[in-house]
Amino acid sequence: MSNLYDPTYKTEDDPNFSNTIYGDRAVALANAVLSLAPTPMALDEFQKDIIRFALQADDNGDLRFRQVLVSMGRQNGKSTLAVALLLYLMLLHNAQPNVFAIASTLQQANIVYRRFSNLINSSSEVSKFFEKTTETRGIQTTSGGYLQVAPAKSASLQGHSLTSAVIDEVHLLKESTYDAVVIGSGQQKNSLIFAITTAGSEESVLLKRLYEQGKAGTKGLGVCIWEAPANAAVDDEDALIAANPALAEGRMSMEGALQEVAVLPEADAVRYKLNRFITSENPYLPQGKWKQMGACGLPDRPVKIVADIAPSWAAFSIACSWAVGSEIHTRLLASVVKPSYTQALDLLMKVLHQVPHTEVGVSAFVGNSMLEALRHQGVNTYRIVRRDDLNAPPLFYEAVMTNRIKHQHLPMLDFQMERLSRREEKDDYRLVRPNTSIDIDAAMAVVFASYLSLIELDKPPQVF
Repeated sequence: MSNLYDPTYKTEDDPNFSNTIYGDRAVALANAVLSLAPTPMALDEFQKDIIRFALQADDNGDLRFRQVLVSMGRQNGKSTLAVALLLYLMLLHNAQPNVFAIASTLQQANIVYRRFSNLINSSSEVSKFFEKTTETRGIQTTSGGYLQVAPAKSASLQGHSLTSAVIDEVHLLKESTYDAVVIGSGQQKNSLIFAITTAGSEESVLLKRLYEQGKAGTKGLGVCIWEAPANAAVDDEDALIAANPALAEGRMSMEGALQEVAVLPEADAVRYKLNRFITSENPYLPQGKWKQMGACGLPDRPVKIVADIAPSWAAFSIACSWAVGSEIHTRLLASVVKPSYTQALDLLMKVLHQVPHTEVGVSAFVGNSMLEALRHQGVNTYRIVRRDDLNAPPLFYEAVMTNRIKHQHLPMLDFQMERLSRREEKDDYRLVRPNTSIDIDAAMAVVFASYLSLIELDKPPQVF
C-alpha cells in the first residue's frame, strides 16, 4: 500500500531481503532515545521507512546495500534522520564500530555531531553506553566504538577502515572524496555508506552519477529520491508535496512552504523546495520585477555610496542608497565608459564633494588602489570582500521581493538589472554577467549600495 509521502523514485524491493531484521531495531532504538530528549521527539513515518529501507538484510543477516542515497527538499528532518541512524551504527551495527560523519565543511559536519552528542548526554540511560564526550574530538562507546567528524577532503579520509559513514549534502562532495570513503569501508562486513542530500546544480558531478547509477539498478546501491515533476511551478502544492515528505506527512505546513517559495529566488526554490537540479547560472530577478518597484526622488540625508568597475575597466558606475523607514531608496549617480583609473577616481571624488555621504564602498578585488586613495583623502570606506559578494545578493533579492526597494527607473539600469545572472558556488551564489558582451557595473553598484543600507538597518541599536 502506497503512502502520500512515498519517494518519487525508490530502488525496487527484492523479496530476498527484509526491512525488519535490523530496521525495526534501529527505529525502536531511535524513538526510545528521542523520547528521552529534553524536548521529546519521535521519528516521522517516512523517516522510519528510510531507516528500514537502508538496513534491508537477507536471512543470513547480510545487508542488501553498501551505499544508500536519500535526496529530498530542505527542512525535512535530515539531521534527525542522520542522528537516528548514527545511534544504530554506534550501538547495534558492529561490535567495535568506526563511524565517520562527513560533510562539505567541518562546520557542517559538526552540526550532526553536536546534535548526536547533545542527545546522548541528555539522558543518563543513554550516556552510560558512551565514554565522556568532547566538543569535537570524537565520541567513543564503552565497548570501544568510535565516531568522528571529517570535512569532505579525500586526503583526510585515505587509509581509514570504516564500518560506516553518514554523509551530509552529497551535492557538494567531490567524487574522489566519496570514492575514498567507499574504498575505506570495502573490507568491513556489512559496512554502510548513508548519503543524504538536496538536489544540486549541473556541477554536482558525484550526485548526478549516484542518481544515474541508482536508477540503473547498480547492485549494492539503494536510492530514495523525492522530487517535483520537471518544469513544475514553485508554488504548485502537489509539486511541493512530491519533494517534501515532511510536508506530505503533515509535520511541515503548506502555508509556510508557500510563504517561503514566494520570497526565495526561483533557482533556490526549485533546488531546495522542489528538489530539482538547476543550471550553474540562472537569472537573478524574476522577469519584470525590477520595473515594478516604486520610484524615489533625490536623497534628503547623507547616503551610502558604492563604486563598481566592469572587467578590464570597460565601464565605471557610482550609486547611492539611503533608508526611509524599512525601505531602501537607491539611485545611480554617475556612469562612464572605458575610463582610465585617474578619470574614474576623479569622477568619484567629484561625486563625493557634491553628495553628502557616510560611507563609500569599493570592491577589494579590483579597487584596492582606489580604496587607499580614498582613505588618504579621509573618506570613510567599506572594503567589499568575498563575504559581501555572497551575502549581498540574497539580502537585496529579499528586499526587492518584499517591495522595499525604490529607484529612479533609468533605462540603462533597468536593462542591466533584468540581465543579472547568478552563479552557484556550493550552497551560495554570486552575481555575474550573462555573457561577456553585457556589463553590469551599474546594477552591481546599486545592489551593493543598497546592501550597505540594509546591513545598517539590521544592526542592533547602541545602548550607552
